[in-house]
Amino acid sequence: MREATTATASPVDTGSDRRTRVLLAVACVMLAGLIYAVVVRDEAVPCPNELIGAWETSAKGYEDGMLVFTKTGVAFSVGAEHVDAQAVRRLEVVPDGSRTLYTVIYGDSRRDEQTLSFYYHTKEQTLTFKNQSHLVWTRKAMQS
Repeated sequence: MREATTATASPVDTGSDRRTRVLLAVACVMLAGLIYAVVVRDEAVPCPNELIGAWETSAKGYEDGMLVFTKTGVAFSVGAEHVDAQAVRRLEVVPDGSRTLYTVIYGDSRRDEQTLSFYYHTKEQTLTFKNQSHLVWTRKAMQS
């Protein structure tokens, strides 16, 4: 006589699990970028503590996107499929009333530098890109 077996379903992939995997992937890419920067002896610039962390927005088209600042790097993700991490080369800070304009110059090398300008709003603790003020980015709360 054959015994009935029960199939166990795999756990459902939640948005939280997906974001955790994205953060882990970003961390790995950032570590590789940091090692690369040390090997080529091109020092990265430290980011201020108010920027460090994962930032997300609920704006249409950016729901799965994330912006992550570490002490010496910046990473962009669009879901788990695309993660791009770079070392911060230069950082310009300009106070502007209740907000601060940050201009981050980042890239793998000086020949491959790119620029990102955004405002950090001190009271709300949010980011808005200089050329996309309609997008509001908030720091993602880390779960323990």
